[in-house]
Amino acid sequence: MPTKPSIVQRSRNLLARLPDLSQDDAPSRASLGAAFWKSAAPVYPSRNRRLVRLRLDPEVLDWFGTSRDDAHGGINAILRAHVERRRADGPRGD
Repeated sequence: MPTKPSIVQRSRNLLARLPDLSQDDAPSRASLGAAFWKSAAPVYPSRNRRLVRLRLDPEVLDWFGTSRDDAHGGINAILRAHVERRRADGPRGD
């Protein structure tokens, strides 16, 4: 089965017709603060992802910006950071 090429080159005419997705009207978000960024660590995506269906509240999707292509990546990064933090804290006392 042929695979889809990973690099797509667009013509200038096609690019000129694409909608403007600038973030001028993006919802405002509260700052995470300096303390968050001091302890933040880069998280890289796993190659072993599984496709799941997940129902989220509209406010959650709005916060991640559903019009952007990276909403799923952002949600995954936050969940991964949470899991890694819980692992670092030690075994759960359920």
